[in-house]
Amino acid sequence: MDILKEKNIKLIIFDYDGVIYNMIEPLRHTVEEGVKKFSLKSNGIQEDMREIFHVLEQALTRTVADQILDSKEMLDIKLLEGVPHLQRLRISAHFYGEFRARTKEPVLFDGIVELIKKLHKRGIKLTILSNSAKNYIVDTMKQYELEQYFNTILGAAEVVEVKPNPEGLNKILKMENIEAKNTIFIGDMISDLDAGKRAGIKTIAVASGIVPYEKLANENPFAIVRDIFELEKFFGIN
Repeated sequence: MDILKEKNIKLIIFDYDGVIYNMIEPLRHTVEEGVKKFSLKSNGIQEDMREIFHVLEQALTRTVADQILDSKEMLDIKLLEGVPHLQRLRISAHFYGEFRARTKEPVLFDGIVELIKKLHKRGIKLTILSNSAKNYIVDTMKQYELEQYFNTILGAAEVVEVKPNPEGLNKILKMENIEAKNTIFIGDMISDLDAGKRAGIKTIAVASGIVPYEKLANENPFAIVRDIFELEKFFGIN
């Protein structure tokens, strides 16, 4: 079945982390090492990864001043319950440093480069919406010679409200002059699915490692896949 033709899809919006960029293993190793080093009470590796990634995402996209002012709220996570605030700051700085060290050379998910090229060849417009910083995304796309395949790339600084607010999705629809009904959004987090629903866009969940498959399925996305190869199969692309 050619789902893209059947649904008259003209635009696909990709999330970056967890869909294009494979930060799963670096994040897993960072969290496991940090939990052990600081004797933190784990709530399960996937939940720990989800919480720490949210902290890292904010650290990568917000000014130092904003991080200091909002640090209590940022670090109000289960993994750090009972830890004094100053120690929370030290631990989060450790996580940040270790994660950055492990992601100096960005790695993309297997199959994603080929999928991007196949979709582009079909004449489908491709864009990226991420809560991460645009410059990191653009640098990686240039490194893999993929920048020319994307019409638009929006990061956290390009919107007032990040996902799950649908602002970024609506902004891309307007910029590309394409209706929501002719669009697919691909994400790996509950916030992605929420944003897609609020924008009226068909949203595909990729269970790449942070959020369990069952939790994503409970949100009733348009479709759910475990990896890029399943996504390609769902699209019916050869």
